[in-house]
Amino acid sequence: MNPELMAASAALASLMALTHWAQCMATRAWGDGLQGLARRRAWATALGTLVLQTVTAVAAAGPAAGAALVVSAWMVLGWLLVLGMNQWPTVARRWAMRLGALGCSGCVVALGVVGLRTAG
Repeated sequence: MNPELMAASAALASLMALTHWAQCMATRAWGDGLQGLARRRAWATALGTLVLQTVTAVAAAGPAAGAALVVSAWMVLGWLLVLGMNQWPTVARRWAMRLGALGCSGCVVALGVVGLRTAG
């Protein structure tokens, strides 16, 4: 897997974390935030996704560029998600989850390929 595809997967994975983070908060578009165990589960998913995308970005571009990629992806895609939430709340949630899942899947595959290359 090439570094550009790994970086794109890491950037898209931020949508999964951003969506779960937004579900924890009370938003005008999505209503009241999650409570109790569902809230903890959403926070854990957001933090796990952050770790996954950071490891993938660092493997793709090195420590400095990987950290910059994660921060910029959160800023840009978070801004776009907020715009989408205000205009099309249901569609924005559905597509953010789909694209975030695609990014997380790409991260897992990319890290698997890197692991296989390192082992072999």
